[in-house]
Amino acid sequence: MGTVTLRIEGTESILPRLALTVERLLAEARAVGLTEFAVTRNGVEVENPDDLVVEDGDLFVILPAGYEDMDFTVDGANDP
Repeated sequence: MGTVTLRIEGTESILPRLALTVERLLAEARAVGLTEFAVTRNGVEVENPDDLVVEDGDLFVILPAGYEDMDFTVDGANDP
């Protein structure tokens, strides 16, 4: 079984691929106080929870809602 990377507010976790579910994403976002948020998979926004696809080696990032208007960089250059 492979793994995925989950980033949220500067923290990175390596999880078993099967552990990354919509419920897990909701719990992680709520744990840092986000009630509205976006999720990207390999730099592309996941627009609908029903469309969540999780494959080995994926990078998921939980971002605050409205992140498009914020000035920050997600650096994936050192990722495998």
